[in-house]
Amino acid sequence: MIYPVIQNNSLNGKAVNVNSVKVEGDFKETVERIFADYSIDTNGNYTINVKISDSRKTTYIDELFSLSDEKYFLTVNETCAVIEAATRRGVFRAANTLAKLIKNRELKCGEAEDYPLFKKRGYIEGFYGNTWERSKRLSVMKLMAQYGMNTFYYAPKDDIYHREKWRELYPQKELNELKELFEEAQKHELDFHWCIGPGLTYQYTSEDDFNKLIEKFKCVYSIGAKNFGLLLDDIPDEFQYEKDAEKFDSIVDAHIYLINKAYKTLKEFDADITLTVCPTQYHGNESDYYITKFGRGIPTDVTIFWTGAEICSRVLTSREANEFFRSTNHMPLYWDNYPVNDCEMFQEMHLGPILGRDKDLYKHCEGLISNVMEYAECSKIPLLTIADYLWNPVCYDSEKSIKNAHSVILGDKAELFSYIADHLAVSCVSRHASEYMSEKLSHIGFLMSTGRQDEAAIEFKDFNAKNRECLEMLNDKTVPMFAEMQKWVNKFSMCCDLLDAVYTTSLSPTDENKADLASLLEAYNSDAVILTGFCLREAAEKALLL
Repeated sequence: MIYPVIQNNSLNGKAVNVNSVKVEGDFKETVERIFADYSIDTNGNYTINVKISDSRKTTYIDELFSLSDEKYFLTVNETCAVIEAATRRGVFRAANTLAKLIKNRELKCGEAEDYPLFKKRGYIEGFYGNTWERSKRLSVMKLMAQYGMNTFYYAPKDDIYHREKWRELYPQKELNELKELFEEAQKHELDFHWCIGPGLTYQYTSEDDFNKLIEKFKCVYSIGAKNFGLLLDDIPDEFQYEKDAEKFDSIVDAHIYLINKAYKTLKEFDADITLTVCPTQYHGNESDYYITKFGRGIPTDVTIFWTGAEICSRVLTSREANEFFRSTNHMPLYWDNYPVNDCEMFQEMHLGPILGRDKDLYKHCEGLISNVMEYAECSKIPLLTIADYLWNPVCYDSEKSIKNAHSVILGDKAELFSYIADHLAVSCVSRHASEYMSEKLSHIGFLMSTGRQDEAAIEFKDFNAKNRECLEMLNDKTVPMFAEMQKWVNKFSMCCDLLDAVYTTSLSPTDENKADLASLLEAYNSDAVILTGFCLREAAEKALLL
């Protein structure tokens, strides 16, 4: 099976073995570039015929009661495959699906109709911490586009020109880098949104501050960007300037004033400009005074970010989305704080699949934008599951999706990687970790308590041998993802040592072995990095009582 899951798939006839292709028709160069990304030769015999057809069939999504520029059809027979879509973006989506089918040897005769259910599907660099390197930005962007995302928000908290030096225009070097990022987004059919966060020092009554804000927008507009974000999150909720306090009754009035004035000015400059805003109250009760007045005070075509009931919400429900719309007259655009692991979460590594988002949430919101970790390579794994959910939430299967994500990122290393991945699922969306280890240690304990010590010893030894094999693999820092994970790899090494000590003490509970085990357990518990669940400590404590 390929991911994201195709909406209506009847490609279930005779298998078609394709080693190379030739592309004909519209957007030939785009399709050839996509196939090259999957290392598929485009100088072959199997024909890929691209047809552009702007009709109800290729543009309308019944579930959404709206048009889409991403819908496409595939028709496959033994000699050729036909892509039918209304736009370049639709062709882009179809070509990626077809390339995956060919690469995975899953291409079969038949037809497929495919389209996304969430309108905006993407991610935001909105974390606190080291900003991503250029190469990693481009790598994540390319991968997410291949798996169906269509939106990228640029808003790194530690980009000094985003918050700290918001009044200053980008120097030419940094502006050129931003332009390259914008152009790469266009290449991969991602809508690029540039954001600014002036709220730490902005004076709402200052014409000079307002003019500097508009000039900053125009500076970024010069590279081609037309989608902007004005972020007022994580700033004081009281006035910092006396003149502001004198003019406005409350902080929300000042925010409404700023947004309306900025939006009017930007629209007069270019009517195609769009604006997304993040309010200071970006989570909690949808009916609170601030967010209700905020939403009703700004134009309905300004998009509002919302994280849900909590900053890092365990669940996002259709009921809550409807309440948000009722209160604000805006559908929320979810800023989903998963898998981000900044601030108080910095000792966690979030590698589990997305969970807890309603299957019909797409009907009640503008979309969902995932806030990533400062660890770009690690972010790819949860992002792939998020891309699966956003394209086809009805068919989303978290367990299958996470296995696919491991395979995409790690290839033949995926199975061994599962031994550490078992421990890295703790986050806002799941408090469960170490499920496999818990089952394994529980079974070993059962064997021990029923007099089958030899069987228990074999299972224990084999289990930790696999953990040791995984650890050896993780110590290869030439693998970019493993290099990012070293803090958790070090804790995993301690875990392996502790398991060995539990094994030794269980077989021979001498005072010396117990002392060694107690020392390792104390060191493990003293390390603040979050890894295994309670099961490991429980196993160690039981061994100490022998």
